Amino acid sequence: MSTLGAALRLLPRLDRRTCDLGDLVDAARLLVAAGRPGLRLVLDEDDPRHPALVVEEEERSRRTDLGDLAGGIVGSQLDLGPAGLAAALDRWLDERPVTDAEAARRGIAVLGWAGPAGDELAWQVAVQRRTGLMAWTPHPFTAVLDVLSVQEAARARAADVVVRCTAEGPVLLLDADQPHLATAALSAPEQVLARAAALGLRLSDGSVVITPGRPVAWAGQAVAQRLAGETVEPCAVLRWRELSNLPWS
Repeated sequence: MSTLGAALRLLPRLDRRTCDLGDLVDAARLLVAAGRPGLRLVLDEDDPRHPALVVEEEERSRRTDLGDLAGGIVGSQLDLGPAGLAAALDRWLDERPVTDAEAARRGIAVLGWAGPAGDELAWQVAVQRRTGLMAWTPHPFTAVLDVLSVQEAARARAADVVVRCTAEGPVLLLDADQPHLATAALSAPEQVLARAAALGLRLSDGSVVITPGRPVAWAGQAVAQRLAGETVEPCAVLRWRELSNLPWS
């Protein structure tokens, strides 16, 4: 084999899969025909080149060009047969906007990135769906008192989330089956301090290293700063007493 041939073997293979738009439209027709409780599903085929799928739930709606969705499916690991396309549409449904009622009923307070540049830490209300957590954004017409009520209920509910606490030397690690939920425990930091004390760690003067979507590290200030300096991902280091002062997104 030539040197060039050997080198070409080392290059990543191109993904030449394509998602047939007609097949995806057929899958969308089946989805609309079957329906989903509480949802209104509409397949808009007025423009054959850009068929769109619309989901409406209470005050929220989402419209997606199926051509754009087809491109995303190609980049996923899903099969491109009927079962895979049905699964892709189910995932799309799971990613629909969170309604005010759903947020009030089962929202959980977690920490995430917010702000214009996406680099400010803030509390957010999120709900668990099969594909992961979906953040809630208050509707423009939602009353301020209703927003506050949803946020407080989410904070109270977060204290009941199962979060694992393990001691790694001088560091307390908080983790959960769904990594982003690890920050839910920080809604009640005094409870975390009590669990740390039971593990032999005294962290009342400590700081928290937060990288949303990753385990949370709680340690003394010097250790926390060192941990933050070693990570390649964006993170924030806060005194634990500052957690309650973070804004809501």
